[in-house]
Amino acid sequence: MKRSLNHILMLGMLCWATPSLANDWPFWRGPEQNGFSRENAPVTSWSMDGENLAWKSDIGGRSTPIVMNGGLYMIAPVGEGESRQERVVCLDANTGKKVWEHRFNVFHTDIVENRVGWTAVVGDPATGNVYAHGTGGEMFCFSGDGKVLWKRSMTEEFGRISGYGGRLHTPIIDEDRVIVSFLNSSWGPMAKPTHRWLALDKNTGEVIWWSAPGGKPLDTTYAVPAVAVIGGKRMLIVGAADGYVYGLLARNGEKVWSYKLSKRGLNSSIVVEGDYAYVCHSEENYTTTKMGAVLCIDATKTGDITENGAVWRHDGLTVGYASPAIANGRLYVVNNAATMICYDAKTGKKFWEYDMGRVGKGSPTVTADGVIYVGEQTGMFHILKDEGDKCVSLDMDTFERDDNLVDEIYGSPVVANGRVYFMTRYGTYCLGSSVYGSTSPIQGLTENTGDQLKGRPGFRIVPSEITVAPGETIILNLQKFDIAGIPHPLKSIESFKKEIGEWVVKGGMGKVANNGTFTAGEGGFKAGSVMVKLKDGGTEYEVPPARVRVCPKIPFAVNFEDMKPGSVPPGWIGASKKTEVIEMDGGRVLRKIASKKFPSPPFMRLRSYVGPPVEGGYTVQCDLMGRAKKKRFKADMGLINSRYRLIAMGVAKKLRVESWSPLPRIRHDVKFNYDPDKWYTMKFEVRPDGDRAHLRGKIWPRDEDEPAEWLIDVVDSCPNTEGSPGLYAYSTNTTSKSDGPENYYDNFKVTNNE
Repeated sequence: MKRSLNHILMLGMLCWATPSLANDWPFWRGPEQNGFSRENAPVTSWSMDGENLAWKSDIGGRSTPIVMNGGLYMIAPVGEGESRQERVVCLDANTGKKVWEHRFNVFHTDIVENRVGWTAVVGDPATGNVYAHGTGGEMFCFSGDGKVLWKRSMTEEFGRISGYGGRLHTPIIDEDRVIVSFLNSSWGPMAKPTHRWLALDKNTGEVIWWSAPGGKPLDTTYAVPAVAVIGGKRMLIVGAADGYVYGLLARNGEKVWSYKLSKRGLNSSIVVEGDYAYVCHSEENYTTTKMGAVLCIDATKTGDITENGAVWRHDGLTVGYASPAIANGRLYVVNNAATMICYDAKTGKKFWEYDMGRVGKGSPTVTADGVIYVGEQTGMFHILKDEGDKCVSLDMDTFERDDNLVDEIYGSPVVANGRVYFMTRYGTYCLGSSVYGSTSPIQGLTENTGDQLKGRPGFRIVPSEITVAPGETIILNLQKFDIAGIPHPLKSIESFKKEIGEWVVKGGMGKVANNGTFTAGEGGFKAGSVMVKLKDGGTEYEVPPARVRVCPKIPFAVNFEDMKPGSVPPGWIGASKKTEVIEMDGGRVLRKIASKKFPSPPFMRLRSYVGPPVEGGYTVQCDLMGRAKKKRFKADMGLINSRYRLIAMGVAKKLRVESWSPLPRIRHDVKFNYDPDKWYTMKFEVRPDGDRAHLRGKIWPRDEDEPAEWLIDVVDSCPNTEGSPGLYAYSTNTTSKSDGPENYYDNFKVTNNE
């Protein structure tokens, strides 16, 4: 099989592509990414009884919708119990009628049910496509009419980490890239857990670049980058999980500058105007014990700008959830107690503050005539007016329910084409007159190509990360960039080796021809990199390697005998740092580490994904053994199949099958008590059956014959239809002072169902 990738960066695309209507809202903070609408306020009052209420939908959620090409797109939870899912929905922006929806399951996450649908979708005006980052880790590319054009599983393919709190990152579109960030731990050099940014080709889903500018992550976060052209450089300004703000080159992820701000992660998104980035947070500051800050950073600088990067700064302001808006030369922020504060964007002078309620998590949207739309978490929707030295209320409505549940507001209002749209937890509202459409202009990005762009060029290999099967081929392209990240053509690829350098394969995965065609070797799992020894114009360059893993297709078997003691299975997601191959009983097995050096939950739990997601209809089998700590603390150990888990639970003395454990959507237990230090064989089959799936599991002593009966036989009426096979473990009672119980695995195999 041969795959090729033609990455063409659109050099002439120096601004957001023009939408079909003059003021669509394709990004969660608007077409200029700053919470500002160039329209005048469509409405200054409304009522739920009908005044200026164009339409209402019963589809609700936590996030912000987008408007593009006549559609209102959003992500939201749907269903109950076993049928609880997530969905991307398109409503007719004029009438509120549902045009299409795509439902998908939640899996491989500790995020709880009421935080599903955290992210916002993003639209690409150039193609009309819509992109969504789901709670289960899938990144979808939809056509405007709802067809899935491509998808990637961030968890199974790249080791995305998600905690129970639900904090996930909304993707953005910039030129030919869809960019999203997350905490991850995958394989090889990227096994180290940290906060990384990932750029995918928006048309194909192929990896363009990775960027890890920071240090140890302190939290899961949800700050969305802003794209800006500063000093001639097209940049991403990002808030990170290590408490820093970074300026990155948008076209290759290279770090330009850093500003150390907080001792915890940053959640509020950043807005940019001109050469200045506006940042806020509510945790302990790096330079003072005061909590929180609002500041303006000079984004033209380079290097570590912690000491000299702030144009102005106010400490002691807890603005940690809502993102700011910048409009008409003014910066608007909402603190955690729902007080809005307005500053002069250039000087930091405070004009006024206004108390909106109790909990501030919704971000404001400001119109050209100074009207502000903003929601408060406990269910209040405000229409305010900036009158220069004060803020006045034009309208306020409270959402109340007969069942006494709070109809919360977390997202930001959208002002587009003469309408105002916003979501509450239980509904979506459209405010405005009967007239739909606007001719207000959108400000584009302008790029400067002056002398500041002169400097040493950079290079990258695209795609920069691939997974291939033995014998498969893929074409690797070499791209050249100037200091601003703008691509430039290379010499003829046919004369590459003679005139420029040579390809080098590290890790024994295969070989690469002079024209960049990589062919994977035969055999089992392998992982490594493809590098380039590059000379251009007489200068030698270091080129970031392309990461390559070779994963056999089903059926395959692994007995660890060909792996060195102390190593980890090559290319297995989530295995590094948590497992190692050891000698045992004259052979080699895989050990799940339960060391007191890693007592945090991410290290106590193993979820290792063996290869990319594949279509369901296979069986996973493995020999496994668990040990005990203080006799009663026995580890959980199990297998992963099609996004389900089969677990022998040591302390609970159960055999459990489940999917999405925080809900749990599917869970079935039977009594089972395994003996420590004894080998067992576990078998887990997932058998698709139309719109259902049969989940079957059994476990028996390894030295005995396989029993005919399944211990667990469950039907899922809302099935997972694909997923990576893998291993699961949880090292119960591992503490900072003592090691926990270990697990061991051997003879892992995956076969197609008979």
